[in-house]
Amino acid sequence: MPVPRKILIRVIGAPLLVAGLCALLYWGHGFALRGERNLPLYGLVLVVGVVSALEVRGMCAAKGIRLASAMPAFVAMTVLFWYLTGRSIPPMVTFGLLTTVFFLFLACLVVFRYGSFTPEAAGLTLFGYVYVCLLGFLLFPPVPAALSSQYLLFLLAAGKGSDMAAFVAGKSIGRHKMAPVVSPNKTWEGGIAGGIVGTAAGFAVLWWTPLRQIYASVPVAALLLFCLLVTIAGQVGDLVKSAFKRWAGVKDSGRILPEFGGMIDMVDSFLLEAPIACLGTLFLWDLFKRS
Repeated sequence: MPVPRKILIRVIGAPLLVAGLCALLYWGHGFALRGERNLPLYGLVLVVGVVSALEVRGMCAAKGIRLASAMPAFVAMTVLFWYLTGRSIPPMVTFGLLTTVFFLFLACLVVFRYGSFTPEAAGLTLFGYVYVCLLGFLLFPPVPAALSSQYLLFLLAAGKGSDMAAFVAGKSIGRHKMAPVVSPNKTWEGGIAGGIVGTAAGFAVLWWTPLRQIYASVPVAALLLFCLLVTIAGQVGDLVKSAFKRWAGVKDSGRILPEFGGMIDMVDSFLLEAPIACLGTLFLWDLFKRS
């Protein structure tokens, strides 16, 4: 029985994309070892963030809602400010200030462009900005700079390992729909397979790389649970994106690559994985260093 073209493209294309990301992480690792800011990663987040913001605007336009055209520029400005300030100013402080400025800007638009720019458009613009800026958690991992590339590799392994396993298992043995309204193609069989593979892949990175010394005080059971939660966060991120596309009435967030859809379709798992992994890491350190 011949393998369907869609599965073939995904199975071949996904590892190639992962290999490209791994090459970029390796390039950026050199910057981190020299004590410099990870310029390749900042550049990637800048491009991905701006394209994702444009896709959010496009999906809302398909629904007949015109978002503020300045949103992609504010996303780019946020990444630029993060790069310029680094950790000298806490990233959340920078983000909070820029979000406040953006909110005031949108409030002025609602008043001075009354009728053409609605409160609904303002709310969705702010939502899109915050949603895309969650990628910023990739720029400030909660580990020493020398280990940041391995930490990003952990997120990549958990997220994309889950994605590929869920897709293959869902297409081959999937029977029970997970969210039939939001994402008809998602199945519980695929979700479980993705959870197992994503957890195993993430744990392998934490256990067999220098990251192990960072998580040395965390019991294996707690570390496995942490990897599972990060993997589930990636799957939920995929469903959030699917819900937004379902609301907008579009098949893909954009058209970047055949069978992969748009930029948000490719990074949706990281949008929730990154903050959950960061907060989870800080929680584990606080819990087990005091026990």
